Amino acid sequence: MSRPDLAATGDVPTVVFLPGNGHVEERLAPAREAIAAGSSEDSFHLRSVHYDTGLGSFEELLQSVAAEIQGADLVYGTGIGGLVALALRARGVTQVPIILQGPVLWGLETRRFPKLMRLPGMPKLLVFMLKRPSVRRRFERKHFEKPLREGLGAPFFGGYGDSRAFAKWFRWLTPALLRQLEPKLRGRADLIDGCRVWWGDRDHVVDLRELRLTERRLSLTFPLRRFPDWGHYPMIDQPTEWVSEVKRVLATTR
Repeated sequence: MSRPDLAATGDVPTVVFLPGNGHVEERLAPAREAIAAGSSEDSFHLRSVHYDTGLGSFEELLQSVAAEIQGADLVYGTGIGGLVALALRARGVTQVPIILQGPVLWGLETRRFPKLMRLPGMPKLLVFMLKRPSVRRRFERKHFEKPLREGLGAPFFGGYGDSRAFAKWFRWLTPALLRQLEPKLRGRADLIDGCRVWWGDRDHVVDLRELRLTERRLSLTFPLRRFPDWGHYPMIDQPTEWVSEVKRVLATTR
């Protein structure tokens, strides 16, 4: 059976969402509702890439993602989805305009959390901890600008339920991958043409040091726009504003 969010959209522009870790479709429900409530004249179709972590390598995953973004008018990568998008650019797979929002990039090498998740048993422990109500409440207070609406909390945290898939990401996304990407991207402003970066000043998941480190390593400067009131999940916290900002980008890229 085909997924409804992959249906043909005709003249309506398509934004393909490259999510971060633990993504489930319910996370995009607030944004899709904001799209439906807006004007039909500048509407867009939002569909999410399915990461097949059952594949044997990151290269195979990139091939499957490349197939899924065919026909997109805009690619939106957040968290680890940002590194996936940049890896596709490094391979010359796509020239579709890209927004990287709070992306996980070269901080993979220096930040504590990725290092911990590469230790044996740590992904399984994290999944276990995220089942505890007290941990979920603390996560929600720290990373969201307002409480999750009723019915969204369970699927949001449930997205982290497969520790095997979680662990696989951290086996794939390593300093060794960064070493492979560096010579492909270093100084290649042409490969990031049409790529812009958005960052929420209240993002407590990934901060701007991630971008600055990446720019130094790649000898590149990414166009940056900062949002004072955004955290890491604006499509959940401020869906109407987020949809409006995406529409503005689509108006200039189509």
